[in-house]
Amino acid sequence: MKLNIKVTWPAGMWINSTADIIIELFAKLWYNVIWDIEYESIIKWGLTWFDINISDNTKYIQKTSDIILAFNDKNLENTLTNLRKWGYVIVNKKWAEKLSLKEEGVFDDYNLLDLEINDKYDNTYLLWVMWKLLNIQEQLILDEVDNVFWKKSAEISQKNQDIVSNIYKTYELPKISKNAINLPEIKKIGEVKRVSFGNSMIAHWAIASDLWYFAAYPMTPASTVLTEVIKEWSVTFLQPEDELAVMNSALGASFAGKRAMVGTSGGGFALMVEALSFAVQAEIWVSAVFSQRAWPSTWTPTFTENWDLPFALNCIFWVEQHHIVFSPSTLEEWYKFGGLALNLADIYQCPVIILTDKQFSEWHVTVDEVEPTSVNRWKIENSPSKEYKRYELVEDHISPRTFPWMQDWDFITTSYEHDEFWATSEETELKKKMTIKRAHKLDNFFETQNLSWYEIQNPSAQKMLIVTSFNTYTAQEYIKKNPEYWIFIIKFLKPLDERLVTDLKWVEEIIFVENNYSGQLEKHLTQELKLDQVDWLKISNFRKYDLYPFYMEDFEERFWK
Repeated sequence: MKLNIKVTWPAGMWINSTADIIIELFAKLWYNVIWDIEYESIIKWGLTWFDINISDNTKYIQKTSDIILAFNDKNLENTLTNLRKWGYVIVNKKWAEKLSLKEEGVFDDYNLLDLEINDKYDNTYLLWVMWKLLNIQEQLILDEVDNVFWKKSAEISQKNQDIVSNIYKTYELPKISKNAINLPEIKKIGEVKRVSFGNSMIAHWAIASDLWYFAAYPMTPASTVLTEVIKEWSVTFLQPEDELAVMNSALGASFAGKRAMVGTSGGGFALMVEALSFAVQAEIWVSAVFSQRAWPSTWTPTFTENWDLPFALNCIFWVEQHHIVFSPSTLEEWYKFGGLALNLADIYQCPVIILTDKQFSEWHVTVDEVEPTSVNRWKIENSPSKEYKRYELVEDHISPRTFPWMQDWDFITTSYEHDEFWATSEETELKKKMTIKRAHKLDNFFETQNLSWYEIQNPSAQKMLIVTSFNTYTAQEYIKKNPEYWIFIIKFLKPLDERLVTDLKWVEEIIFVENNYSGQLEKHLTQELKLDQVDWLKISNFRKYDLYPFYMEDFEERFWK
């Protein structure tokens, strides 16, 4: 079963609860749901819509809708071309009439379900018309209304419930065209599924993994990590004056022995790089959520692109020194990687960057249960002697650490080159040893951590789609019907596991799927793994940079034969 609903409204109308009700109700019936929001940066009256994709067996997004709920004529006009022929339009009658004046016969190929509404509860009226169209039991709707609106007030909840009951009793569905698309039968098929969104998942899993301090200066699409942390009231948080203070305060918390994390997007991350370089030199551990958006600069801040990969990989002044960069490919991984980032930062005493994007940060989706990540703080010296060496030269290049309150230890670190204790030094041989120490901390990373930086699906095929992040979902659905392709899901971007090349032995072609113009992932892997030197391998790409994610229609158009 597949059903695709688009909810569209002008910014400033506070219609989010409409989408919340839709996704929560289908989740309670055990359907898989992806709720993707697209919106302009215009705060008032800008174009905004949800694409809600519902299925009983898969998760992916497509832009073609079966049903559109529209809350004014401008938004309806903007999205009507994405409605299936003989799909359903549900709208306040006054907006339908206004649209019809512009072009006669605009609804000739659709089924129009309009309703004359004279109060401020447009969303309630129209949503309940849709429920009646889908023939969903009234009591299920009433229960969900109470669940969503009781937080506002009992009066508002009751008002909405009264509207529902009235619609079910009095609204007569108009005559449906004999050509109308068939709507699926909606029924309970299992237990309740959990609904969450990316920034909430990363925040709560980090909290569950002993996060003590979180700092952020609000920047779309990373802002809600901070708001989710604040809701818990179990973590010390700070919204300082700028991103310089964000990163430096987090490093202070880390050095004081606390697990710390920051969140930002491209412009804010740019302000953090000096402090990140200091963290590498001083071997201070910190985690950063880096949520990408469309660039350049602040041009289109509310849309998606995977634009920042080279920046995340090379944000440290000294390219010979290392940090860790990884990207989740499912929301369950997004949840798990919060704890993993804190562990890896502690273990390797370096910055760890979780590189994500607008889609992953803001989309809502039904999720499966995830096993918790155990806390691993690695080499901590709880009783340092007077001869304790903070930067001791050891075989694995990772020195035992201690914290400021420990007896007999000086509370000092430095951004200068230093000896094994901490004292600054410009001695030649020491400089060489410390450079080698920092450069080789990530040696044997994958073997030591028992991690795989990639995942393969359908490996018997001859053509490979290489994907990251949110694009994984739609690519997975595409290969179900197109078994000549297999997908290679990239998770760890730095360091790289060179075993990838051996998995390409029988592949004829690899196709990099990415949301940017220049092919950043393709360039990175080709250069680091020398893919262009594999004689039999054809390298091609599929790039999208129009502000929107890859929809199923994009795959079908690109690879249709």
